[in-house]
Amino acid sequence: MTKGNSFASRSIIIFFLAVLTLSGLVQKSSAQKNDTIYLLNGDRITGEIKKYENGQLKLSTEGINIIYIEYDKIKTIHSGKFYELVKKSGFSYYGSILKSDSSGCIDIVITNDTVTERILDVVEITKINKRFWKKFYGSIDLGANYYKSTKTVQFYFDGVINYRGRKDLISFITDLFYSQQNLSDSVVLSQKYDIGLEYSHFFQGKFWLGFGTKMQKNSELDLDYRYQLSLGAGYDLVHTNPIRFYFMGGVLANREKPTDSVNASTNFEGIIATKFSWLRYRHPKINISTGFNYFPSLSIAGRHRLEYNLSAKYEIFRDFFAGLTFYDDYDSKPSGGGPALNDWSVVFTIGYTF
Repeated sequence: MTKGNSFASRSIIIFFLAVLTLSGLVQKSSAQKNDTIYLLNGDRITGEIKKYENGQLKLSTEGINIIYIEYDKIKTIHSGKFYELVKKSGFSYYGSILKSDSSGCIDIVITNDTVTERILDVVEITKINKRFWKKFYGSIDLGANYYKSTKTVQFYFDGVINYRGRKDLISFITDLFYSQQNLSDSVVLSQKYDIGLEYSHFFQGKFWLGFGTKMQKNSELDLDYRYQLSLGAGYDLVHTNPIRFYFMGGVLANREKPTDSVNASTNFEGIIATKFSWLRYRHPKINISTGFNYFPSLSIAGRHRLEYNLSAKYEIFRDFFAGLTFYDDYDSKPSGGGPALNDWSVVFTIGYTF
């Protein structure tokens, strides 16, 4: 097993152990289920509000466990717990929620006032509490392809663990791709991985600031390794229940080494990035996201890199998805010299969201 394969294997093992640990701790935690959801049809349901996002309320109940309620079915909500409520504009409230006399609205109790807001205008409700492990969420996607004509086997793993505080988001991301082509006289291996840790701080409104560190490898781009540190600022152009579309810009420094060289180089690059995501929240859910990162070099004249990703997922049953992932990476001037290089692939995936 090569050093790259060993590192990728350890990354997957660490990710799965983290997910299993978090899942066990979350399951063991309990809370009073005394939140009330009033529906437009006159019914009311009592339980514990887990979260509200993408136009869907996740509610834990005693009798029927977890249920999901779409925003256009809710008349109003009552809960004495403390929440952060984010509006489409990006403005946040911190307070408890009272039953409103106006249909389709909630009354938010803040420090010195009570504010009425339409549920349609709220894009996120997050409980503010001291239970550290309940602030984690994420997803796992696995994929495999086999091409008989070229005798090529491909494996894909993508995992994300997020921790969301009141104004902060920390994300651990693991993206691994392995390909093996069996020729008559040799075996051709291709490896790609992106492993990163990102931190974002959200300000009042639609602006946010973030920095991150990432480790990359891509044999198709003649990249043995790249370690990078980045700093950027973003703005949510659109943030509604089904849609989020943001733009981000910044700078980064990296240390990279080509596959066929013993020398590494230090480089500085700009960052221009955008991402669009759309979610149909009714079952079966459909989740489509696409985005690109553009890196114009500040150290090597005429060099620019592009990273593009497209993901489409369809819910098979609750929280389990089948999907397709497409990525395309391009480097106009690899640091080891030589012509421009491009790497792309399409992978079928099966995934779970937690």
